[in-house]
Amino acid sequence: MQMPYLSDGGSPRCYDLRSYVSDMGKPSQFPPGPITTSCLDGREQFRKAFKGFSRQWSQPQLMKLATAALKDNVIHSSQITGFATGTLKDPAPKVLYALGLFNEALAKGDLPDAMGELWKDKEAMRTSKGKVMGPAEMFLAFVGALDLGLSNAREIPLEHEEGVSAAFGKWVRLTLAAKGVDFVVEDHQRLVKAAASFKGLLQGKTVKGEELIRDLPVVASELGVEEGECWDVIQEHLHTVTKGE
Repeated sequence: MQMPYLSDGGSPRCYDLRSYVSDMGKPSQFPPGPITTSCLDGREQFRKAFKGFSRQWSQPQLMKLATAALKDNVIHSSQITGFATGTLKDPAPKVLYALGLFNEALAKGDLPDAMGELWKDKEAMRTSKGKVMGPAEMFLAFVGALDLGLSNAREIPLEHEEGVSAAFGKWVRLTLAAKGVDFVVEDHQRLVKAAASFKGLLQGKTVKGEELIRDLPVVASELGVEEGECWDVIQEHLHTVTKGE
């Protein structure tokens, strides 16, 4: 089946609905309508929310805990990675259902006592109004029908954490050195105690994005600069690398 589509120039083209290939032989896609646009936005906000949530555990720990809580092996490593990176475009309904049930169990503390070290003091995913996200909220958030209020939230994408840590860490070390701070020996422990992110930044190691963002106010204070200046350095690196992608 084919249908005509008028491009911006007004010239008609035909697209094969089964393959989304135009008569010019190039892969094509219809202009996204409101549902498609909503799903794209939803997947992006879900990625931001899920990344911080899932990194409270290692992948094996999260899978083990979810399997024990749900008594079913539904959540796998590929799905965890896909949600956290935004590459899982069309998750099976049972995955969002399972994730919602697990999230509710985590919030209620309805998890095996023997695995308490894996779930006690861990945070459940919540809506912008603080409601624990169950299966329905998981689905609605993923398709963009439920706004999680994360559009303006600071975020360092998972794939850029290493580069940001290297670039920002170098700037931090240079700034401290210019202030006469001995971050190698004399002041090292004090700085790490003030903000855990300093350990990685001062040693040239990768720092998790959410941890770095959490510690920015303290890092800025120790550097004697505004928090916004620190974020500008991070954004400059992100802008440089994403522009080349």
